[in-house]
Amino acid sequence: MKNDSTITIPLVAFSSCREGREPSLAKGEYVSNGSDYIRIAPARELPKKCYGVRVESLCETSLLPRGSLAVFSKSEGPALGDIYAVEVQNEIPFFGKWVQKESAGGSNRRKVFMVPTPLHVPDGKVSPIASSLHHVLLFKDLQRSGQLRLIPANKLVWKHPLVYVE
Repeated sequence: MKNDSTITIPLVAFSSCREGREPSLAKGEYVSNGSDYIRIAPARELPKKCYGVRVESLCETSLLPRGSLAVFSKSEGPALGDIYAVEVQNEIPFFGKWVQKESAGGSNRRKVFMVPTPLHVPDGKVSPIASSLHHVLLFKDLQRSGQLRLIPANKLVWKHPLVYVE
């Protein structure tokens, strides 16, 4: 059933260092000043606190064609195609496909077996794996030819799920 009502959402633009200059995060260059809005008529009800981003470059997914409007939600929830708008500390936001997700029960998680090293002694106090690598998120950057990005959880500012494409 189609929702015939139109809604108004903020239209946000992410600046890009790919344009040859670094955006000023302190000035909020990757976010509109709040005066840009767009009216859309989504086919279904959207979560509260949504915003739209025009897809201006080619993405590594057919779900976000150039010129489309990607609508993201600031609230947690499932994402279309596991695609998120992601911001990492001191970087501009990017569109990414979350390729590493923790399973709800943990039973489907792939087991990783390590080769024993001299540090694997029963009374050893030093781990061969840095603790910072235990809590990371793996995203495929859809605007950089599918480059994989390993993001430490403590560097993640936010990830907003894609909820609608127009």
